[in-house]
Amino acid sequence: MKLDKVKLYNFRSFSEEQTIQFDDLTTIIGNNSSGKTAALAALNIIFSQISNERILKRSDFHVPRNKKPEDMEKQELYIEAVFSFDEVQSENSDKSFAIPLFYDKMVVESPERVPILRIRMTAIWEKSSNIEGAIESKIEYITCSEDDKITDKDRTIVRRRDLDNIRVLYVPAVRDPSKQLKNVSGTMIHQILSTVKWSDTTKQNIKNTINQLNDHFISENGVSMLNQSIHNQWKKYDSDERYSNAVLRFNSTDVESSMKNSEVYFSPTVTEKEYTIDEMGDGLRSLFYISMVNSILEVETEIAKEYEETNGGEEESSFLTLPPVLTIVAIEEPENHISPQLLGKLMINLKNIAKKSNAQVIITSHSPAIVKRVNIECIRYFRMHKSKMCTIVKEIQLPNKEKFEEQYKYIKEAVRAYPEIYFAKLVILGEGDSEEIILPRYLEAYGEEVDLSGISVVPLGGRYVNHFWRLLSELDIPYITLLDLDREREGGGWGRIKYVIKQLIKNGVARKDILNVEGGTILSDDELEEMHSWDTEEVDIMEGWIDLLENYNVYFSSPLDIDFLMLEGFAEKYKGLLNSNEGPRLCIEKNGKTEKINIQNADLDKYREAYRNHIDSDVRRTLKKGGGEGNTYNDEQKELMLWYNYFFLNRGKPTTHIAVLSTMTDEDLKINTPDVIKKIVEKAKKILNN
Repeated sequence: MKLDKVKLYNFRSFSEEQTIQFDDLTTIIGNNSSGKTAALAALNIIFSQISNERILKRSDFHVPRNKKPEDMEKQELYIEAVFSFDEVQSENSDKSFAIPLFYDKMVVESPERVPILRIRMTAIWEKSSNIEGAIESKIEYITCSEDDKITDKDRTIVRRRDLDNIRVLYVPAVRDPSKQLKNVSGTMIHQILSTVKWSDTTKQNIKNTINQLNDHFISENGVSMLNQSIHNQWKKYDSDERYSNAVLRFNSTDVESSMKNSEVYFSPTVTEKEYTIDEMGDGLRSLFYISMVNSILEVETEIAKEYEETNGGEEESSFLTLPPVLTIVAIEEPENHISPQLLGKLMINLKNIAKKSNAQVIITSHSPAIVKRVNIECIRYFRMHKSKMCTIVKEIQLPNKEKFEEQYKYIKEAVRAYPEIYFAKLVILGEGDSEEIILPRYLEAYGEEVDLSGISVVPLGGRYVNHFWRLLSELDIPYITLLDLDREREGGGWGRIKYVIKQLIKNGVARKDILNVEGGTILSDDELEEMHSWDTEEVDIMEGWIDLLENYNVYFSSPLDIDFLMLEGFAEKYKGLLNSNEGPRLCIEKNGKTEKINIQNADLDKYREAYRNHIDSDVRRTLKKGGGEGNTYNDEQKELMLWYNYFFLNRGKPTTHIAVLSTMTDEDLKINTPDVIKKIVEKAKKILNN
């Protein structure tokens, strides 16, 4: 038995019905106040074994935007949990504990589908003389298909004892794990120990031992004096026979009272001292709590097996009652109080719990360190709808694994490497490491602090950019894309523009808008397919298409890439990194031998031909195999390709950019800011201010 989905309507930040799908281990992510806590609270309201946590309040009913609670007369909400029973299709599964409890309330929607169980809480709030209003609620089995309209005959009231077979352990973000780690009423330890079947002999032995302990305790002279004084002083005031005899003793008389005083101790180690849970740090307490949950679920599995082996025989059983069929461990921000190096162990523990047949795990998190350790397909993304001010739930959309296996693996690993995109207000997709270094520096220079603004600059590359667009569009996260134009490189120029146009159309951009050429003519499919073969030397026409694509937040580092743009703007700064012995070298033939001369020190007038040949060679290297002759580049740009090769094809790009940027002030950067970067900064500001 597993929780398959939860449907929420009009509950807290959920307005229109939202469905949250669940797996064995589900991770809910999203920005603050996006509804993550509400989703866990919804489960807790139905299935918590602590009665106070099941109470609905006025604040649990969603208040639409632009409406005041006091102006509303009546509201309704519902929370529906849908459970599935996949074990009925497995020959190896133990069916007996999942099925008998609920079999008469199951729904089988078709012969090939597994049975489901629908449990729905419906609540109505009405204005009344009470300042909080009046709330009536009921929990029912729904016995019709999810596709059918619910009628009165499809509703049956659920008994509380049935609901107790489904347990939610809710751990809030602000928590005190030590309370759950002691044997107090309502905790997991208490629930296990209170069902232990104690033999009569054990009960009597414990009682006798406690009495002996109290006799030894009171026999001490100092204790006896205190006890006598307490007794005598109380006699002066007491008038109720039930409380007339005050006696000092240990707070235990039998097995039950002794159990309430039990807790976990840590045996002496090198310190020769026992430690209690209270002496642990917050992080260790959290880890130990998760470990205890794992231990108790293991014990409950053994209880179920024992029950099976004894055919439910009470005499042979070690426990008085059966444990819940399913335990849902719901933890908010498990990373709280835990050092980064222990997060891996924490996630292993949670995954081990999720693998158990009687448990599921739901976590919420803001931590990229947690998000990168979970399965992307098991992430649920919560976002607040700006205009409606309500929670929208999204699943992470990856390329079809069967059709696009390579793309699927690439996108999955790339997103795992940069999980911060889920929490961004704006994502800027770049080609590589250079954009990740340069763009944040420019954003800060123009007054947009990247961390404060919630901007993520992510080097996800030009490969499969359409899948990243689709992913971010599905999650409703704004994005800007900066691609290399790679003019005259194979696949670049018109080929790159064609690729972008086709992917935008696939992502929902209207053909008539993006293919509307001069005179109102719509470019045909055949013409678009041939775009890559258009004349590269028609630079003005190409720039017109580049301008058009900027309307769709797609920008190009033109004419080549962002490294070349920076070199164009700050050539002397990059050259200034070198000492006199570094830099490109000319190969000069002298007396049948080849001599290498540093260009920075060479008389270029004297070696003009060698210098020209070197530039021509580096133009070909820059434009790479299958590229052009550099006809669309002016002489200054061709000369820069000599330095481009030296700095960016023969040395590390990131270290080179970091070294140059560290020597420049904000004002230095603004002097020769590439136009495309200015446009991106302005667009980012516009998006963030909306």
